[in-house]
Amino acid sequence: MFGLSFGEPLILLLVPLVLLLPKQSWRLLRMLALALFIIALAQPQYGRESERLALLIDSSDSVGTAAAEALNTLNLELESQPSRFYFASDAAQSRRETVPDVLDTSQTDLARALQIAVVSGAKRALLVSDGAESLGSARLALPQLPVDVLYVPSQANVRLSELITPDEVSPGETVEVVAVIESDVETTATLQPSLAGTDLEAVEQTLRPGRNAVAFRFQAGAASNLDLSVGLTTPLEQPTGDDNKNASIAVAGRAPVLVVGDPGLAELLRTQGFEVADGGAEAVTAPLNYSAVVLRESAGAFTTGQLELLGSYVQNGGGLMMTGGPDSFGFGAWYRTAVEDVLPVNTDLRTEVELPLVGLVIVMDRSQSMSTGNPSKLDLAKEGAISVVDLAYQDDLLGLIVFSDANSTEWIFEPRPATEQGKREMLANILNIQTQGGTVLRPAYEQAIAALQEADAAIKHVIILSDGKLYDGGTAFGAGGQDVDFNVIAQAALQANITTSTIAVGEGADFERLGAIADSGGGRYYEALDVSTLPQIFTNEALTATRSLLREESFAPELRPHPLAPEGADAPPTIDAYIATTLKPGAETILTGLQGEPVLAVTRQGLGRTAALTTDVNGWAGELADWPKLPGLVGTVVRWLQARPATYAATVERQGTKLRVVVDAVEDGAYVDGKMLNARVGGVTETLEQVAPGRYEGYLPATAGGDTLLVVDGDDIVARESVDVSSAEFETQGGAELLTLIAERTGGQVIEAGTTYAPVIPDEKSPLWPYLTLVGLGLFVLELLLRRIVVPRSERLAGAGD
Repeated sequence: MFGLSFGEPLILLLVPLVLLLPKQSWRLLRMLALALFIIALAQPQYGRESERLALLIDSSDSVGTAAAEALNTLNLELESQPSRFYFASDAAQSRRETVPDVLDTSQTDLARALQIAVVSGAKRALLVSDGAESLGSARLALPQLPVDVLYVPSQANVRLSELITPDEVSPGETVEVVAVIESDVETTATLQPSLAGTDLEAVEQTLRPGRNAVAFRFQAGAASNLDLSVGLTTPLEQPTGDDNKNASIAVAGRAPVLVVGDPGLAELLRTQGFEVADGGAEAVTAPLNYSAVVLRESAGAFTTGQLELLGSYVQNGGGLMMTGGPDSFGFGAWYRTAVEDVLPVNTDLRTEVELPLVGLVIVMDRSQSMSTGNPSKLDLAKEGAISVVDLAYQDDLLGLIVFSDANSTEWIFEPRPATEQGKREMLANILNIQTQGGTVLRPAYEQAIAALQEADAAIKHVIILSDGKLYDGGTAFGAGGQDVDFNVIAQAALQANITTSTIAVGEGADFERLGAIADSGGGRYYEALDVSTLPQIFTNEALTATRSLLREESFAPELRPHPLAPEGADAPPTIDAYIATTLKPGAETILTGLQGEPVLAVTRQGLGRTAALTTDVNGWAGELADWPKLPGLVGTVVRWLQARPATYAATVERQGTKLRVVVDAVEDGAYVDGKMLNARVGGVTETLEQVAPGRYEGYLPATAGGDTLLVVDGDDIVARESVDVSSAEFETQGGAELLTLIAERTGGQVIEAGTTYAPVIPDEKSPLWPYLTLVGLGLFVLELLLRRIVVPRSERLAGAGD
């Protein structure tokens, strides 16, 4: 309907004022110009109501035909035929109720559909969609017209979203690949993996709604690359564009895993296809040419240099695991070593809570031989004794007695509380110890036992240190008499709840007798062949003697969600024992024990990685040792430890229809410049351009499905990166909310299927005030010219006639 309307009609009341203009020449022109100005101020508009409605029908894969079917349920009350647009990654107009064949339905671009509605000249739009957008951003493209929305639920879909593969494997290794499948419904699926075009055994599995993990295994051949393809089939009618993935796995001769003192774990790794080198402390020599190191030994078995070598091995990119056993963690003098510094756990369990009162006496050899070395054995023993004092709580009772000849036993300080004052006096006395005489232990040992028998303490412990042969019962140094049976003395002390540990220092120590004393006395025996380890042995012994480190309660550990944990695994079975430790900040647990203590933990340190398995597969693991998932779990962790920081690190991100590839090249802390690098994915190769020091960049087309990006320097593959370029078409969460937002911000309405749709379409009118203003201005100028030129001239002519 055509008509004239005014935006400010009250201004028209001023029109009669033009009659008040004075009667002059050309008064009519002035009146007409002023009237036009007043009418223009009233904002006149002329036009008709618009019938231009755009129907925007989502035809992408996530919706299928559901949007068109939902539109057909509406009772449309329109006076004219609307424009019909089908859209997915683009939009196309169609006069028929069929989707144009030209549309690529694998993507959805709501922003593009809204822009098409504006360009078509529509004054209102009805958007029928599930709200999923894999291209563009509708929030940034809201049009200046009302948009009504009709939400349509997405159709059910099953998609292969990810392949989790190792970066590199060895020839002959058993390779485990985990396929992550996302399903909207409960259904069955068949996974068909293929290796280099040859089908592997298919895997059938029932899927639950959400993320599902399906694992399959195969053996790596001798080829340099394993080209893996995986396809997914289901009985559902659903899009198949996201049901295939590809991956490329490097095959390289990898250095073996060094396993020190853990035959059970070594065998477990061999079953997983690892090459394992069994060795002792002597195998820890520079350079450490191993892909990872597993330790189940005491720190005392290694020199300080070896401990530093293991620490730097991790910091520079190596992988290390410590496993549980009688000489591991807190039992193995690892406290405050370079190895403990890089582990994910602390071996120090000291706490103020329920701490028992401790009575501890150090029985220290001060014979002449303790003066050898630089620093001397005695100085290192003093440092160890000082660390014991430093660790003690104020209610602990500490004593130190020294021995040499038979009659040279001397208390440096008898058992006394470790108060601040007491510690200061203890430290001063320790520093004044001097060497003298031979090596006669019995008098000092018996005095230490007697002192502890009189002490009021819950835990009573003796630490004996000697660097030479014990002359008790011999003729040297005036000892004389029958040979002393230290086993009897130690056993008697143990019956009185006094335990004894011994430390044999250097190659001349009485290893056999000192070891027997510790065994009879219920304590621990240490061989400090490298005397520099004495301080840490003392520290470890003080902690071990005063805390209960072994948890011997049978229980089932908890499997925590973690990328290294097996997907969909049942709860682990029980373990019999593990060594108590505390988790370091930043470390992550995979298996947890009592009160959240770590059973299996991992962390990153420097450029490397470390793990801690605090139980023992040789004896403590109980039923966990027979858990079918344990070999795979341990193998996954060790493969993670084997990963090395690459000289070339590639990252891939999707930007519209392109993949942006960035490669950072750093070697030994220096940028790698001037390389001619190429990126390959999906059969397409692109040369990368160096854009900054050590940084190379390029763009590749984003194709459907998944693949592995290869970064190539000449004929060498220098980096790999898994590329997931599948569409976000089925990430439909939040679609209804997005459509509601579009309606609210554009002034539209949320429509329900099966209802009547009678949209109010804004009038399509044109403003008249610019034209009226222009005409009025023309009349004003004309009247002004007539008054200034024509009237004066007529007056001059009239004057000349007179």
